[in-house]
Amino acid sequence: MRAHAALDRLIADAESNQRCFQPTNNAERKAATVRLKRRIIVRPHRNVYARAEYWQSLDAAERARHVIKTLSCQYPGRIFAGISAAAILRLEYPWALHDGGHVVLASSHSSRAQRTYRKIRRIHMADIPVREVRYMRTSGGGIGLVVTRPGETVRGECLDLVRITSPARTLVDCGLQYPFASVLAMYDSALRRGLVVREEIIAVCDGLSVDCGPVFRLLHYANPLSENGGESRCRAVIIEAGFVVPDLQQVFVDPHHTGNLYRVDFAWRLHDGRIVVLEYDGMAKYVDPSMTKGRDVRGVVHAERMREAVLQRAGVTTVLRTNASEVRRRDPLIRQLEDAGVPRARAHCWLGG
Repeated sequence: MRAHAALDRLIADAESNQRCFQPTNNAERKAATVRLKRRIIVRPHRNVYARAEYWQSLDAAERARHVIKTLSCQYPGRIFAGISAAAILRLEYPWALHDGGHVVLASSHSSRAQRTYRKIRRIHMADIPVREVRYMRTSGGGIGLVVTRPGETVRGECLDLVRITSPARTLVDCGLQYPFASVLAMYDSALRRGLVVREEIIAVCDGLSVDCGPVFRLLHYANPLSENGGESRCRAVIIEAGFVVPDLQQVFVDPHHTGNLYRVDFAWRLHDGRIVVLEYDGMAKYVDPSMTKGRDVRGVVHAERMREAVLQRAGVTTVLRTNASEVRRRDPLIRQLEDAGVPRARAHCWLGG
């Protein structure tokens, strides 16, 4: 009974600090084994546990952060890289990149000389640019994070410390490993939040003896004006389909009420004078109270129609709408753009102007 009571305290402490838990002695390990067999708890990684109901409430990125923070407590010397570092930095990307639940470590030694575990992958780098991410208790009682170089001091209560590769190195590694459409959101969000500047990414590439073409392509198209990962992925599909790159977050003025400004996600001003606008609709727009402003779905749709009417008064010729499902399937989005007359780029040379 004492072991189970101690386990309950471990679980409560872990969940309050947004991490998994680890048994600290044999009695707790035996108690954890009993609950694991009964499926009361789950084991997402070796010696890493979580309450099953709590674990199911987390998205894939948050699960990765929970595991990484727990492993950092167990192995303070580990440096997390690639998609694991991206998760800790809270960059935006498709959660499918976490399929398999693997953890990525930076290693300055040959991976062949190291013991391995099936859920651990390593990126070899001769010189590891380390950053420390501190999870701090905020004044409001929540948890925030601060990214520093090793040795820098930070005021406040530090709950957890995770060592990762620098944002620039993280972006380069992910850019070399994953498809363009999956990583553009990472670059957009890192630039938008000021975590990195383009010159730092280029400097990392200069120090590598690999073809960094995919990274330079991402840098060419990365845009901090993209407001979220969904918009970034939508733009990536537009680019990969060969369309002219749209302008982002363009503002239109209602000619009847010049104080009313309407900002759109994507806009194309065509040579014949037409203006085509594309709006990306996330599901939160219809269900998140902070975005619906108390309206039901019918009210949100009515507001959309009123908005489209204002945009047309402001000179917009065509208003298109898309969503995550259409972006994922690609063809519905591409057909809309083709039907609206959005031109294909004359050349796909992303190194040019």
